Amino acid sequence: MPRLSKMTVRVLILAGALTLLGRPACAASPPRTGTGAALAVEDTMHTEVPEVLVRAPRVTLSEILDRVAAGEARRDSLLQDQSYLLTVRTVGHAADGKQPRLVEESVSRVWQRKPDQTRSMELRHWYAKPPKDKDPKPTVEVESGDGMGEDIVNFAFQPSARREFKYHIAGREILGDHVIYRIAFEPRSGLDVYKPCGEVWVDTRDYVILRQEISFRQSPVPLFLRSLDRLVVERQQVGDFWVLARLLARLRTTIPLPKYGSSFDLAVQFTDYTVNTGLPDSIFAKPQKGKKKQAEASR
Repeated sequence: MPRLSKMTVRVLILAGALTLLGRPACAASPPRTGTGAALAVEDTMHTEVPEVLVRAPRVTLSEILDRVAAGEARRDSLLQDQSYLLTVRTVGHAADGKQPRLVEESVSRVWQRKPDQTRSMELRHWYAKPPKDKDPKPTVEVESGDGMGEDIVNFAFQPSARREFKYHIAGREILGDHVIYRIAFEPRSGLDVYKPCGEVWVDTRDYVILRQEISFRQSPVPLFLRSLDRLVVERQQVGDFWVLARLLARLRTTIPLPKYGSSFDLAVQFTDYTVNTGLPDSIFAKPQKGKKKQAEASR
C-alpha cells in the first residue's frame, strides 16, 4: 500500500469533518455564475433570552380608582381662578344625507374664580344666514356654569359615584416613561338606561383624566333628542394645570330643526388660558343699572 503524506491526511480529515456536518467537501468554494459573480452562502443565527419573573404586585383596579379620585381632587384644589376663550361651532345636517355646513359660531371670553364666580362676555357671533328681526335666532348655547369644577369629565370617578357605576381596565399603553390606563365604566344597574357609559384615559403621573368618551343607551332628553351618538371631552396641560381643551358631540333630534336638520355636530374649544393670575373683583362686579342700559344700547 502506498504511503500517504501528512498533507494528504489533513485534507482527508477536513473533508470527512465537513461531510459529518452535512456540508459536502466541495462546498468550500461557492458556485459561480456565467458572469463570474459569486453567490453568497447565508447562515442564520438563533438566540434566546431567558425569561424573567417579575414579582412586583400590579396595582389593583380599586387602588387606581382611589388614585384617580385623589388626583382629580388635587387638580381642582390647585385652581383658584382662570380665564379662557370659549368658541362654539355648530354644523348642521351632520348625518341626514344632506351637505353638512357651518350654521353658526360664537366666541366669548370667560372669567371664573372660586368658589362660584363666573362672568362671560360675547366677543363675536356669526351666522351662515343672518336671521331677520322677526325670525327666531338659531342659537345653541353652552353655559360655563357657576363653578370651576369639571363634573363633565370626572362625574363617574367621584367617590360618591362608586355605588352607581362598575369599572374594568380596558387597556394599558406606554407613553414615554409612564403608563396610560384606559378604564371603562357603565351603570351598575341595567335599569339605569339614561346613565352614560364610556371610557377614560388616565395619566399615571398625575392620575388625572386626559380624555373621556361617553355614549348613552337611550337619549337623556327623549322629547328633544333622538340620540346622543358620542360625546368626547379632552383636556390639555397649561403649565402645571390640567384644564379643558375641547368637547365634541353629535346630536340627532326627534324632529328636524330649521337650518340644523335632524342631526348636527357641536364643537366647543377652550383656548388662550390664564390660570391663577389673581383676577380682580372688578371683573365680577355687577354693572349698575344705568351703565347696563348704556352697554346694551351700544351693542
